Amino acid sequence: MSCNNKIPSAVITATLAAGSVASPYYVEVNITQRLCNKTCADNTPVFVPQFSLIGVSEVGTNQYVASVRVQGIISYTPCDGSCCTKQQPLNQVFTIPFFFAGDPAVTITAGASVNEIVAAACHNCSRNFVSETPITLTVTAQA
Repeated sequence: MSCNNKIPSAVITATLAAGSVASPYYVEVNITQRLCNKTCADNTPVFVPQFSLIGVSEVGTNQYVASVRVQGIISYTPCDGSCCTKQQPLNQVFTIPFFFAGDPAVTITAGASVNEIVAAACHNCSRNFVSETPITLTVTAQA
């Protein structure tokens, strides 16, 4: 599979950490991206995602979602024997739901990302890239 100018969208899942019921909320962000070319499972791609808060929307009484943009370049070496590094951009928006009584002011802080290639048993190459990043969502009352 080649992407032919159409890079597939990533699947982004934000999971609230167990016990995280008040600010700061601890969220694990899982980004699963299909790469345009197969890469070796033991040659982890380089991806340093940048997260930025776009805004906050009220979706119910004291219920909100923070819209977050993730951007970055996934750099990897294909399995085809070439020595040329491929780059695949990622630029998507996802949401993180939270509860807050009042008018929230929100900040986000990203921790260190862990990247890997997920390959089926006995396979050395795969197109399945996964990145995990812990996010801290801090919510305070607007002044």
